[in-house]
Amino acid sequence: TNGTTSTSMTTTTKMKVEFNRQEAIQWNQAQSKVVYFRNPDGCVRDFEAERWTRFTEEGSLRCFSTGNGTAKVLVMGNSYGYRAFPVLHRLFAGRYAQMRMFTRSSRVFLTRDPESTVFAEKEKIVVEKFQPDITFLIEKDSFKTLMTPIDGKVEEDPITKHIQAAVDILSSNSGTVIVDQQYIKPSFKDGVAYMIQKRLQQGKNDFDDLKMTRKAYEVEFANEIARMATIKKENVIVNNVEAQLCPGEECYFFDRDSKHSYYGDNAAHMTTEGLKMLEPTYREIIEDFLLRLQSRKNDRLRR
Repeated sequence: TNGTTSTSMTTTTKMKVEFNRQEAIQWNQAQSKVVYFRNPDGCVRDFEAERWTRFTEEGSLRCFSTGNGTAKVLVMGNSYGYRAFPVLHRLFAGRYAQMRMFTRSSRVFLTRDPESTVFAEKEKIVVEKFQPDITFLIEKDSFKTLMTPIDGKVEEDPITKHIQAAVDILSSNSGTVIVDQQYIKPSFKDGVAYMIQKRLQQGKNDFDDLKMTRKAYEVEFANEIARMATIKKENVIVNNVEAQLCPGEECYFFDRDSKHSYYGDNAAHMTTEGLKMLEPTYREIIEDFLLRLQSRKNDRLRR
């Protein structure tokens, strides 16, 4: 029996480290080139938001779908929100009355930026007109504003105050607000997916440099973490994305079994593999929200 067990364990260990090299090359190659993709079935051009905002640039980053539920759902932000939208759309599974994506590449809502002012005003219009039951704000800090040194006490810091003002707009016009924190954006000229693809094509198996320690992340993002910790609103949930991408002491930039990168292009947009890491928390947030929505509906019916 001992001999059989030993062989079985060896086989299992062997299977874990083996991967399909050709599949991994093709997968990473495809993910490194993704810019735009087809929006989920049933999510169509958002004529209503266009009427509200008179904004039509980069139209593929906005869409609108109807479902069989009662909730109004808004996903806003920049291209990082656009990447996450198909996951959120799938997790809601039609359990909404209306679901809207309103995003734009490179723009930010939480912080002040001259290039983003126009679109931030459009986002404000949409949240005020739509009055969502739940709003997701998912954006990369495109200009690294959140990481700049804090001026005096964190609560009195001008950037912190602007974050709170932006959150106030969302919280006063939404039932629940989810704000994703920043996560590691590896800075490689060619992007992680491309680097893995090239190394695999060259027959290499060394990817140990494609990671960072959790402590190094916390040092790099210390100012952003401190600022986000000051957000005050009962209906706001700050989603600690990094804890999901980096559950241990080391933050890997790829799945070590499949060699699928978590990051696609050189702007470090999340791949479908990276988004899998975020999916359990998104699911938990959505299921909890829908449960609370149904509970409130039942309370009203009982009165």
